[in-house]
Amino acid sequence: MRVRPDQPESTIYDRQHFRGPRPVDAEPSNDALLLGFSFDGDAPPEPPRYLVKHLLPAEGVAILGGQSGAGKTFTAVDLAACLGTGEPFFGRRVVERVGTLILAAEGAGTLAGRIEAARKTKAEGKPLPIAWMGAVPNLADVEEVKTLLPKIRAVDAQMRESFGVRLGLIVIDTLAAAFALKDENDAAEAQQALRHMRMLGEPLGALVLPVHHYGKTEDTGLRGSSAYRGGADAVLSVLADRKQVTGEVGARSLNLAKTRHGEEGPIAGFSLRFIQLGVDEDGEPFGACVIDAALDQPPPSLIRQPPKDSLPIVALRGAFDEVLVTHGREVKVRGDGETVRAVTVDEIRDEFRRRYATGEEEDEKVRARVRQALKRALDACPKHGFRTAAWNGEEWLWRA
Repeated sequence: MRVRPDQPESTIYDRQHFRGPRPVDAEPSNDALLLGFSFDGDAPPEPPRYLVKHLLPAEGVAILGGQSGAGKTFTAVDLAACLGTGEPFFGRRVVERVGTLILAAEGAGTLAGRIEAARKTKAEGKPLPIAWMGAVPNLADVEEVKTLLPKIRAVDAQMRESFGVRLGLIVIDTLAAAFALKDENDAAEAQQALRHMRMLGEPLGALVLPVHHYGKTEDTGLRGSSAYRGGADAVLSVLADRKQVTGEVGARSLNLAKTRHGEEGPIAGFSLRFIQLGVDEDGEPFGACVIDAALDQPPPSLIRQPPKDSLPIVALRGAFDEVLVTHGREVKVRGDGETVRAVTVDEIRDEFRRRYATGEEEDEKVRARVRQALKRALDACPKHGFRTAAWNGEEWLWRA
């Protein structure tokens, strides 16, 4: 290797065996280079630490997500009550009794009633180690987070003194209300929000549980960036069948959508039960709801729902029932087969069109679309309890 006379010794590289440039006599020790690496056999595996066994980790960030009106905050309050009493949460063992702080960026006015209802049903009316805060600062601002930390430590100290438990859960309700994010879909902002949440929980070894909305449908999962799900240690989903027009909600269930340990999937269905807390000035009862978990029934998400009929089948079924009353007659299939009560396809065309193209003015495009829809419905008849056949110049339709 040629060396220039003016070349400093520190820049002389040993290129033997094509190992690339490396300062001569400047290589750190092997132990220093391997700092931070782990090798199989260095230490035995340790079991994961849980707040709720096989459900929620003892610390980190878990997300409680779900549709609007499904019961997310009721679920969070029920979790806080179970952690405060040590009673199982949805049948899962509470590993450690801890206190809960709820940062209620929205809905703070409803918490007193909801917590009192939970106290009546789970703690025999005794105070629970639950605190809440309504005036939540902008948690997207790191300085605001730092200002909040000593207040959280004070809540922890008060819970140890008053209840003999540490502060182990910090609920943020909701993520969108507590973090003034410019764009929920921005991955960098999502990752920053997750870092700030860990800042809140790590000094106390507490789990941080933000409540977050789902997208327009449950299939879209957590609203916004996929970084929320990717960065969380666990995701609990509160699902329900909700009719957007009427506001009716049913088939509520709690599901484990993500965990770093164990198996994901449905946990249990639940309903909301009203607990009366008093009467108002008009003598009418007021109160709040609590969670009633249906542990003895399969979760709604495991119950296979029958597929919904397509619009052409719905129109065909309605048209058949309507026309059968006025035009139905007893005929023999193909002239000499079994006797059935049937109508001709021509007899149901007008009624099918009325039901399929409701409110549309008839033109050639609509007529062509109706003809194609009727053809698809007739082709699918055998799968929906109907039979068709042609004889004597007519196409007949009857129920199997």
